[in-house]
Amino acid sequence: MRWLRRHALVAPFGVFAVTALLVLRSGQWSGWESLSSASSLVDLGAVLYGMLAVLVERGVRMVFWALDERRKWREKRREEAMAEGRAEGRAEGQAELIAEMLAAGVPDETKQALEQWALEKGIPLDKHPRK
Repeated sequence: MRWLRRHALVAPFGVFAVTALLVLRSGQWSGWESLSSASSLVDLGAVLYGMLAVLVERGVRMVFWALDERRKWREKRREEAMAEGRAEGRAEGQAELIAEMLAAGVPDETKQALEQWALEKGIPLDKHPRK
């Protein structure tokens, strides 16, 4: 409704401006005497104003929509990067912990179980050499 009200208020001025541009562009204006010939261009001025109003209105909405989509995309990428960083940090911490436990002299069964668990989780143990 707001869009309709706004254009109902602005349309007469817009149609007048577009019609005036058409008359001046066609070279038909020679003063107030040419008002009758200029009135023949009012219909075309109204159509052109309507087309311009729709293009501008939709163009502005499209720009704000694109900016909103860009913001959503950036937030999503930021969250993915943060999750990836946390996962990498967690994996490194686990790998260090396992390497320390293996270097501490735990029984062979526990070593094998830790190595198997690290392998299943995808934790590289070769990054952190055993002491």
